[in-house]
Amino acid sequence: MKDVIIITGPTAGGKTKLAHRIALSAEGEIIVADSMKVYRKADIGTSKPSSDYISEIRYHLLGVIDPGERYDVGTFYKESLNIIDSVHKDGKLLVVSGGTPLYITKLTEGLADIPAIKDETAGKLKDEDTAKLYKRLKKADPERAKNLHPNMRKRIIRALGVYLDTGKKMSVLLEETQVPHYNFIKLYIDWPREKLYERIERRVDKMFEAGLVEEVQGLLESYGESAPVFEGVGYSEVVRHLKGEFSLDAAKEEIKKNTRHYARKQLTWWRGRPLIRLSGEKLTEAGVI
Repeated sequence: MKDVIIITGPTAGGKTKLAHRIALSAEGEIIVADSMKVYRKADIGTSKPSSDYISEIRYHLLGVIDPGERYDVGTFYKESLNIIDSVHKDGKLLVVSGGTPLYITKLTEGLADIPAIKDETAGKLKDEDTAKLYKRLKKADPERAKNLHPNMRKRIIRALGVYLDTGKKMSVLLEETQVPHYNFIKLYIDWPREKLYERIERRVDKMFEAGLVEEVQGLLESYGESAPVFEGVGYSEVVRHLKGEFSLDAAKEEIKKNTRHYARKQLTWWRGRPLIRLSGEKLTEAGVI
């Protein structure tokens, strides 16, 4: 079975450094599992690996789409499996590094082949009351309904729409999910919350020193405010500053606050999951990150 090392943990936790050290020592390659680092020209606000790092080993799925395009977990899943197989054929170690929990979870646990809902079906369901939709789902697919809160409107519509279009229950399709046949070694960099918040503060300050505002201005001029890249933390706040809604200092504080909030979501996602937990403080003391 092929070994794949996963490096994950909260934002600003040191994942990039640890992954690079491991891949460099083994002459391996890295897949970047990050929904923002996938964008070209969005370098400072996403804390991409330095040019020195990129010159030393090969990084995959780093800066591969334009800021005006969208990227989803399904694309990440399929492209990652192809990369893993290709790298292993060359006899190299593959390291997956990133902080987007959904990407890593689907890669390691499998992605169900759920068809998209037809536009006609979605149109019929969108105006229906959520309680009625949930009641219909309970009749059509009671197992799926049992795993959804009655207020989860989007997921209810998705499950009901799949059943109406195909006659297949989403609960059954999810059970048929094929888990990739790799030996995933999942390493999680763990930090006391107050230390993590200090690291986030320093990272955001460095982003502004490195030219985050200028980066955002250039992206705005090239792609417009509606580009998907501006949905990310760090970019949306600077856009609001440039529109006059925030002072520069207020934008910095907003980014720090929203990054802390995102880190808490990451911590919640990984809580209780089977991971090899590494102390960020000890890794730092040892000079590893």
